[in-house]
Amino acid sequence: MLFLSQWQFDRGQQAEADNRVVAANWAASPVPLEQALPALSTYDVSQNWQRVSMSGVYRTDEQLVVRNRSNGSDNGFEVVTPLQLSDGSIFLVDRGWVAPSPTDPLAPATIPSPAAGTVSVLAQLRPSEASNGTKSGNQVSSITLPLLQQTFGADLYTGAYGVLDSETPAAETPLQSIQTTMPTEDVGTHYSYALQWLFFALIGFFALGLGMRNEHRRLNSDDPDEQLRAAERVRKRATKAFTDEELEDEEIDGFLPLTRWGAPTGSALPPPRLRAPPFTPPSLPSRRRHPSSSSTLPTSPTKTTRNPRPTC
Repeated sequence: MLFLSQWQFDRGQQAEADNRVVAANWAASPVPLEQALPALSTYDVSQNWQRVSMSGVYRTDEQLVVRNRSNGSDNGFEVVTPLQLSDGSIFLVDRGWVAPSPTDPLAPATIPSPAAGTVSVLAQLRPSEASNGTKSGNQVSSITLPLLQQTFGADLYTGAYGVLDSETPAAETPLQSIQTTMPTEDVGTHYSYALQWLFFALIGFFALGLGMRNEHRRLNSDDPDEQLRAAERVRKRATKAFTDEELEDEEIDGFLPLTRWGAPTGSALPPPRLRAPPFTPPSLPSRRRHPSSSSTLPTSPTKTTRNPRPTC
């Protein structure tokens, strides 16, 4: 549990570092693409959401759609269009989001075309995604650049792609932007989980210590000193006021367990209706003083006088 707590704490610190990188890149001025990515496979995590500028021609007939992409609460597609630069290299630009077709939810609606000819593009760098599916026609499940290199050739940038920020000239019908505000990672959740795992660890240590104490008492139950300590614990427990739980048990069950007075577990006073009636000592016969003695003698029981038999 301590390991899990430390793991969540490290993730929280990493999220804070990622947020600082994004905040710095989001507010920075754009730099030329060839300066940010000097090689096709170049990319560093410190460049996440960095703005870059480039010019080229969109190859609209080769664009892809990425399925299962959300826009708020709606599910749809993102349109990724290759931009061929002046040196012949290809940089993939995520131009935005499009809703599913009204007649076929597995296909995108009509995709507006980008501006024809040379376009000046301002985009934000994003790393290549992990593969989570296969390519089917012009649909892909992820923007996995090394795999897409098989489609676009060796001149494709495989370190990063770009999320469209702006372009000149703009498309007649632009797609919906997929990121209009600065993204941030939730930091508080990781720290909260770290504290929870630490709390669980403390509970575990406490339960372990309690179990060790009880086992020690059980193993040494024949020790006279331990018996004295056990009797003292019972005495102290018996002097405490009844708990709400004990009073509630008495109301429901009609008796109180005798364990608080040291009786074996399971023993209890029977309900009042099943108890024997209280013992009442018999009344003693009255005593009278003998006329010739100072000692007191019990009075003789009264005899019943019978009618004498008639004599003949």
